[in-house]
Amino acid sequence: MRRRLSSGLEIDAIQRHLDELLKLLAMPAQGVETGFSPAVDLRESDERYVVLVNVPGVPAEDLAVTLRRRELRVAGRKLPECAPPSARRCHRMERGFGAFSVEVLLPGPVRPEGGEAVLAAGVLRISLPKLAERRDSLHTIPVTTEEP
Repeated sequence: MRRRLSSGLEIDAIQRHLDELLKLLAMPAQGVETGFSPAVDLRESDERYVVLVNVPGVPAEDLAVTLRRRELRVAGRKLPECAPPSARRCHRMERGFGAFSVEVLLPGPVRPEGGEAVLAAGVLRISLPKLAERRDSLHTIPVTTEEP
């Protein structure tokens, strides 16, 4: 015995739902959980690495910048401007919000004590001075003899 759907409209609706589900499953976990993932630029000059992170609407007190070796991490939380308990009505919400975390692997070692992070016009600018690499330094290693 064969079962038949009542109309082609149901098939179209099922296909749309499946397409939406597949898009959600294909998204990175961070995008699914928060809906907000800031864009990041990494620039380099002779003296510094500069990381720019787009965080519009995020106050400085809701941002945390940490550095471990060459791994720079920016975490924070962007609150929705139109929250449910609000008296305002939202007719459309496309801008993401929620907790976020981005990690950047810097190309070389840095001096953390000379770093700075400044938030202006929705862009967090993190500037870290490069640490002179020791590869070009000549080190003398004394040679000893082993007595029998």
